[in-house]
Amino acid sequence: MCHTKVLEIDIVFNAKKSTLFVVGKMCDVEIGCLQIGGNYISWCTQMKYLGIHFNSDNDVDYAVHKFYTSANSICNHSHFASEISKLFLLETYCLPLISYSCDALNYTCNNKQMNRVNVRWNNAYRKIFRMNVWESVKELQFLCESWTLSTHII
Repeated sequence: MCHTKVLEIDIVFNAKKSTLFVVGKMCDVEIGCLQIGGNYISWCTQMKYLGIHFNSDNDVDYAVHKFYTSANSICNHSHFASEISKLFLLETYCLPLISYSCDALNYTCNNKQMNRVNVRWNNAYRKIFRMNVWESVKELQFLCESWTLSTHII
């Protein structure tokens, strides 16, 4: 039906450049093939849009991987810089990597994802200030006027 209507206004859908993508709890359910103009549209479980990688289950692993790569690079190349300088570099270059897609991933509705991302941000503080995993960074974030990652995103 869509195909016939858009042909009336000289629009052509290209099935080879189109994909179908399921997001959410039902991402494992098998859905039949769809056609447009006699051509089948393929299904995918991962896609990239505006530099953000999306998985069917809204996973943030790719963003976390990029965050850790950048954070480790900064920490490994700034041995003689002060902790505040390292923190500034992390907030400038690494924080946007995990907060850029916050609207698309809707962290506020998914506490599990927000907690996972918050753990990564807290680990960055621990690495900069040479803290152990069991030590809380809340006071340090308060003193640096940063608090948790959720205050940056929300």
